[in-house]
Amino acid sequence: MARFLVKREETLGTAPGALVFVGSKKIEKIQLELLQYDPNAIHETQLQKASELSSLLLPKKVSWINHVGIHDVRAVEEIGKFFGLHPLQLEDILNTTQRPKFEENDTNFFIQVKMLHLEEQRLHTEQLSVVVQQDRLISFQEIPQDVFDPLRERLLRPTTKIRHRSSDYLAFAMLDAIAEQYVFIIEKFGERIELLEDQLLQKPEKFHLEQINLYKREINFLRKTIRPVRELISQFKRSESPLIDEATRPYLKDLEDQIILATEAIELYRDMLNDQLNLYNSGLNNRLNDILKVLTIFSVVFIPLTFLAGIYGTNFEHIPELHYKYAYPIFWAVLLLVALGMIWYFKRKKWL
Repeated sequence: MARFLVKREETLGTAPGALVFVGSKKIEKIQLELLQYDPNAIHETQLQKASELSSLLLPKKVSWINHVGIHDVRAVEEIGKFFGLHPLQLEDILNTTQRPKFEENDTNFFIQVKMLHLEEQRLHTEQLSVVVQQDRLISFQEIPQDVFDPLRERLLRPTTKIRHRSSDYLAFAMLDAIAEQYVFIIEKFGERIELLEDQLLQKPEKFHLEQINLYKREINFLRKTIRPVRELISQFKRSESPLIDEATRPYLKDLEDQIILATEAIELYRDMLNDQLNLYNSGLNNRLNDILKVLTIFSVVFIPLTFLAGIYGTNFEHIPELHYKYAYPIFWAVLLLVALGMIWYFKRKKWL
């Protein structure tokens, strides 16, 4: 499947709001988790279907409903009906090719973003959709693996700030964990790119070109994924939704700064890779010039030797010193003197 522009054949001709899953199925069975907390207690429950929520949701507690496995259209639709989500929001949740965005209406605000996972030297994305209502957050993931384990650990500690805040702060904390993962991945690529530059300065090899092209492709994919998040955070920060507590807004400014740092680092490493490609090509050209210089020197040295050998080997009856006893060693001495004399001259001119 293409990584930069994905085909959307499944949605061709469908009406707006039609619920069609776009993407690849990544797990066999969906998972539904309910996490409820307040400053005094936290409780986690594994569910089979959305209808069980009606008897489990508690008042005056923040509820985090996490739905893993968005390939099941019926299950996503059931969640949407239970929480009164708009059909267009459900359509976006089911479409894994959506661009990161922030939207709001009278009852909730909606965030869609990509989580990144680094496996060896290749990036993989997972779409995360988040709907925030009063004291409720509903999230939709493609696979169980995510970047929220530190967040869950903080939720287990009653003294942490997140246990005393509402669902808007939980949404910020999720975005903050995703942004930290972005920075971590950029740092990993940055270390490899800088190491590659040191190797190029020593001796460029063919596998260095493969590494440069690999890093250029992954950095461009990073850029495509992260740049829209800057706009998303900016809209989140400027939003006047009553669901966003004023105490949360300073943290959104800090989150925006973190995303700006990530995007600037990406641009820096893109420029470094372009410079490294030029450095690699310059190194190859220099090596080629050195090789051509040596071959040219050899050619120039052997031209007069070939000339002398041609004269010596001509088929004329009367050639000076033809029958002279020491003619052959004298001839070799002349050849060596000419060759050594030319090499000495080239070194004196600093051509060698």
